Formats: sequence, structure tokens, C-alpha cells
Amino acid sequence: MLTILVPVDGSECSLWAVRHAAFLFREHSVAKVVLLNVQEPLELGRAAVFHSLSELRKLEREKGEEALQQACEILDDSGVNYVSQIGLGGIAKSIVRAAAANQCDGILMGTTAWSRLNVLFGGGMAGKVLRRAGIPVTLVKSNRGPAAPMPEPGKQNTHHAPPSLAVYTSAF
Repeated sequence: MLTILVPVDGSECSLWAVRHAAFLFREHSVAKVVLLNVQEPLELGRAAVFHSLSELRKLEREKGEEALQQACEILDDSGVNYVSQIGLGGIAKSIVRAAAANQCDGILMGTTAWSRLNVLFGGGMAGKVLRRAGIPVTLVKSNRGPAAPMPEPGKQNTHHAPPSLAVYTSAF
């Protein structure tokens, strides 16, 4: 069975990728999901002047946990076998590194219409991951427009409808 990595930043788009991962688990297409939030190091900015390195790491961890919270709730509600991790560094490099470290068979990423356009021209975060990953990368677009409300966790069938897919696969 497959293990997939789902990068999560707390956005609606990334949560639709998490919902699709839950759907794939329920359909027995995936055995395990690795949730990953990547934080850029705070010591590269002004915060390093005011905080110690240990305080900066604590802030990064708290921001990562906050971004992962709703994704974890979705997978918990769906009974998915998963682990959550917080990475530190460049986003695309961290995603590819975590996929390799966790022996993932694929990466499932949420996208917007704009980022899907960027991928076609080789740009954007998804494009960077596609170029660097040696495993398939699947892009998931949101089922809902930006003004539509997000389904609430715990409501029946909120996590099981498969979203629309735009599938782009990296060379491997």
C-alpha cells in the first residue's frame, strides 16, 4: 500500500488535499498519510534580534501546530493512519526531503487556479516540487469558490467527497 505526503499550510486549498487523502484512505488506495507543515526559519528575519534561538524554535513549532490542527482533525474524524511533522527551511526542498525521509510513494498538494497556471509554465511552489521530486505529485483543486463556506469538521460526509483533480506528475 502507498504512503503519501500532504503539505499543509492551513489554507483552504491544502485542506482539500487533506480531504482527498482521507478519501483515498477510505477507498483503500493509501495506507498512510504524512502531513507536513514547513516553517521558514525565523532567525533569518528581525525576530532573531528580540528572541533566543530556542524561543524562535518554539514559535515556529507553535505556528506549525496551528497550521496542522484542522488537517489533523479531518484525518482523525476519518480514521486515517497518519503522522504529522513540522519542517524547517525552504518549502519545496523540505517537502521533497520529508517525502524521501518518510519513504513516501507520492505527494498530494492543494492548489489554486493561479498556482495551476504557474505549474504549466514551470513556476510556483507546486512547480518547484514537481521539478525536485522523484515521485509522482498530484495537485488537488478546491471544490468550492473562494466565497463558499468550508464544511465543518464532524458533520456527516464533509470529508469524504473527492475534490476535483488536476493531476501533474513529475518525472521519476
